[in-house]
Order: sequence, then structure tokens, then C-alpha cells
Amino acid sequence: MSDDSSRLSCGFCAQRQTDTPSPSSTSTPLSTPNSLHSTSLLHDPNSGATVGKHKSAFLPYRPQATVLTNLQRGNTEATFCPVEVKLSFHERAGQGEITEDQVEFEKQQNIDAKDSFGFTPLHWACYYGQFAAVQLLIEAGASVNADAPEMVTPLLLAASGGHHEVVRYLLEKGANSSHMDIVGNTALMYAVVGNHPHTCNELLTKDPDMTATNENGDTAYSLAVEYGATLAQAVLEQYLTAILSV
Repeated sequence: MSDDSSRLSCGFCAQRQTDTPSPSSTSTPLSTPNSLHSTSLLHDPNSGATVGKHKSAFLPYRPQATVLTNLQRGNTEATFCPVEVKLSFHERAGQGEITEDQVEFEKQQNIDAKDSFGFTPLHWACYYGQFAAVQLLIEAGASVNADAPEMVTPLLLAASGGHHEVVRYLLEKGANSSHMDIVGNTALMYAVVGNHPHTCNELLTKDPDMTATNENGDTAYSLAVEYGATLAQAVLEQYLTAILSV
């Protein structure tokens, strides 16, 4: 790993080309926090590697393998035997399949209960951009500023994936837009590196400190330039121009 990628190693990486990614049609399980939290948030821009997958839908069944040769010869009919996959409440929150009754039950226990990796249901819902689930959880009292490993909050996760509607809602509900993760990255920095202009716009409504730096002296604007995040850079430049013209 290069110095550029390792110096900002923290939390989740969810690089997107747009703020509104298309729903996936595959039926693979959601990525677990264990496989995500140890990866780089801001990775090497030259590597082309991305970590984490956005899934707004998930079918909890797996097709059973059939004998390929028989299928090719037409000797047998392709059949699929659904196998149910048991999911935790956290995982269901991540795929947006929690009900009011389930949320009420968890509320009686602990709506901010952390899974074995240190993430709350709200972290899961925000990372995968599940707006309805986010609303249910917050209305039930979930903490919008809950810390996960490496001081990652729900807002940082929503910003990293470009989920601007979730970001707006979190800000309305009191999420701390100035919060920094363990190496000093803000939600705006997460949004910038992901090149998410709409998310940047939402965060800029809180008039963030544009001179804020992480541990390596990077600002949101310098990261936009470094990572070639042209859409995010344009939003920041427009914002700075408006401030200077006042």
C-alpha cells in the first residue's frame, strides 16, 4: 500500500461515481463490518481499488448448484432450492428490511446495541443508504452521533457512500458535521474523496471550517484535487467563491 493510501487508513471506503447509485440485482450477502472497517477510507487514487458494495436490495436465498454437464445436454431441468439465510437486526437494518415492531422490540432492549464489530444498527442503515430504516431507528431514539471503531459516526458512513438524503436527515436530527474520525477526517472529506457533489452541498449548508485539516495536513479541497474528484471540487470552489464575494 502506498503512503497516500495508508496515511488516511480508517473506517469504510465507498467510492461512488454518482450520489444515486443503481440498486444491485445480485443476491450476495451484505458486506460485514469486519471486512470493511479494517480497510482504507481514502485509498490510493491510482490503484482504482474500491472497498465495500452498496446494496439497496437483498434476496436472502442462494441457488443450489446443479450438474453442469446434464444442464448442457438438456438431460435435467435447472432447479433452484432456496436456502434461507438468517440475518441479525443490524444486517436487516443495512438492507432496509426492519419493521416498526422489530424496532420497538430492539428499543426495549437497546436500540444502540453494537454488534461484535462495534457498529450500531444505525451505522449499518447509513452505510447502505437505507433512508426509511434510518428514520425508524432515529425516531426510536438511536444516537445520530454514535461512535464505531476508529471514531466513525453514522454521518461519516452516509457521506462516504454519497447518500445525500440520509446526510440531510442526520444533520436535521443533530448529527455533528464537524466530527472527525481517528485520523482527523470529516464528513466533508469523506464526501469529497467519494466525489459526491450533492452530499458536499448538504454538508456545506452547515458552514464547515474549510481550513480544517486531518493528521496529514489535508483539507477537503486539497483532497478533491489529489483524488481528481472534479464534481466535488467544483462544488467547493463555488462555495468558496460565494463566501469571498460577500
